Amino acid sequence: MRRRVTDDADTRLYLSRFLRAAAQSDLTAHSVPLLLYISAHPDGRVPYSEALVELGLNRGQLERAIAALIDAKLIVRAGSHDDARRVDLQITRTGEDVIGKLNDRAEGKRNTSDKRT
Repeated sequence: MRRRVTDDADTRLYLSRFLRAAAQSDLTAHSVPLLLYISAHPDGRVPYSEALVELGLNRGQLERAIAALIDAKLIVRAGSHDDARRVDLQITRTGEDVIGKLNDRAEGKRNTSDKRT
């Protein structure tokens, strides 16, 4: 579910709405960037060590974010296809659905269950 950005004003508005939607969700502050980072990869899978470096979190912050996302069934720890010693983080279908819903809210779309009657 990739989004094409057309200009800077569009980007700022989208990010503002996305972050507002994420803040209204049950996700923790460090969980949102981690979930986004994993979902941005074509196979929805990243090495733990890469997430640690790229997100600029310390191990404790990353572990708490991982635990929150695993508890919510949004990601899983998976063995690496390339190296048995390495652990990958992989988004689940539920995690993809959450990202999709946040994207929809950021784009101003409302879920039918969100509409007031």
